[in-house]
Amino acid sequence: MKEKIRFEIHLQKSMFHNPMFDNGLDTQELEIRKDPLTGRQSVFNPRLEGKAAVFFGSSDQELIDRIARESEPKCFLCEDRWKRMTPTYPESMVPGGRVIVGETVLFPNLFPVSRVHAVIRVGARHSIALRDFSPELVGEAFRAAREFSDLLYKADGASRFVTLNGNYLGPAGASIPHPHFQMLGSDLPFTHLEELLRLSHAYREAHSTCFWTDLIEKERQISQRFIGETGGVSWLTSFSPQGTNEVLGIVGDATNLREMTAEDFEDLARGFSAVMRAYAALGHSTFNFSLYSGPQDQTEKSFRCFLRIITRQNVYANYRTDDYFLQKLLRNEIILNTPEKLAQHMVREFASIPGKRRP
Repeated sequence: MKEKIRFEIHLQKSMFHNPMFDNGLDTQELEIRKDPLTGRQSVFNPRLEGKAAVFFGSSDQELIDRIARESEPKCFLCEDRWKRMTPTYPESMVPGGRVIVGETVLFPNLFPVSRVHAVIRVGARHSIALRDFSPELVGEAFRAAREFSDLLYKADGASRFVTLNGNYLGPAGASIPHPHFQMLGSDLPFTHLEELLRLSHAYREAHSTCFWTDLIEKERQISQRFIGETGGVSWLTSFSPQGTNEVLGIVGDATNLREMTAEDFEDLARGFSAVMRAYAALGHSTFNFSLYSGPQDQTEKSFRCFLRIITRQNVYANYRTDDYFLQKLLRNEIILNTPEKLAQHMVREFASIPGKRRP
């Protein structure tokens, strides 16, 4: 019987005379991995293992502190400035104009890139290290997103496709140091979300099962990339990552954000925080993430909500970008830290999460 999920590795050899070895013939073996759902490729050269510092450099904490110090007095998210400097939604859409949960504030983006584009202030502090993205801090932001998702569905049913996203610090695309997330809603699925929904549907048509639940079960059996669980969320590293140090958090039951319970978001926040601590231990200071959702107005049985988190280039003067033609134009990703070894780092951090995990 043909396997439903295949972890495909294509091996290549690259040969050349290497001046570093007295011009002797050097043969380097490459692994070309294919994502089991999308077929997207990533490449791993074992010679690059352990050389991530060559690509990422070390974060310059003094530079990070200086940027934060200089930008804080004018930051529109700091202190009470957000009350007069941020826009509001119509009362009919969001009572009070903004969603406020503790120190978290959600409001419209002044320059939207989607039908609905909300900004979420994540806490009052202007600059924090990755290890300080606590479950409580992230949980507040997630609860605001959940509340906004319900309000959006009632007020604007046309925005069927919703994602929750984040850029942290300049190399990850953030325009300000203050932690913030962004929520997009559209009547069209975003390009990658459309691909995921289409291929997930095709998988269910072919196998009568859900790819995402099958993936969790298979990775749990293999165990090399399976990190653990926080309640109803399963965490694993991607076999063929589409970003550096990619981690997935798959919600076991929910097919869209409206189906995610308060407990699901709490479980997601606990795991998110653990991933941040592990990234910090590995020497990283920036990240991107997206939380993908099926259509808000239906239960798409072929899909599950899931979070994808990656690290980006570290912060230092004149840093190099971590994206170039390979990723941007050829759509292949380079692997510097194998998913299997990354999972080992994550497992250690997840082991320290307090509290009983739901079965």
